[in-house]
Amino acid sequence: MKRILLLFLLALLPLAASAGKPAARTASKSKLAAVVSEFRGYEGVEVVKLGWLGTAAVKSVVRMAAKSDPDARQALDVMRGVKRFTVLEYDGCTPAVRERITRRLDQALHGSELLMEAKDGSERVRMFGVVDDASGEVRDFVLHAPSSHALICIFGSIPMESVAKVLSDD
Repeated sequence: MKRILLLFLLALLPLAASAGKPAARTASKSKLAAVVSEFRGYEGVEVVKLGWLGTAAVKSVVRMAAKSDPDARQALDVMRGVKRFTVLEYDGCTPAVRERITRRLDQALHGSELLMEAKDGSERVRMFGVVDDASGEVRDFVLHAPSSHALICIFGSIPMESVAKVLSDD
């Protein structure tokens, strides 16, 4: 996971530093939610969703830990602008269902701003989101790893400076 975050950071720093306002489209929250809802009850599908209330509760716990832990303080800086969080893991499904989910996710993400695509043999990871040049933040980050059968959606904003600090400490 740390390798994926490092790749994410390396891909976004040049984008954040570039001039001009991108004409980018964020991933459609409603389309992604529809795919997650459609396959939620299937055997082998695991879904974790945190709405604004769940995310606020997590932030409160991290905020309390941040009083005495510098790592928690950094985590709080990274997640300060996060509004919602969704994870879809579908590795335990039959191959036919995995293929259907991957195809539906590809359709839902079509037209979204692709930040980076990494391939390592048959492994593939695609990262979507919109880089805000003015604030140095990434909005509505979506990571889709079809070969690992996983989707991670972080809706809200993530400050790249805070992510860089977390990665540089390790």
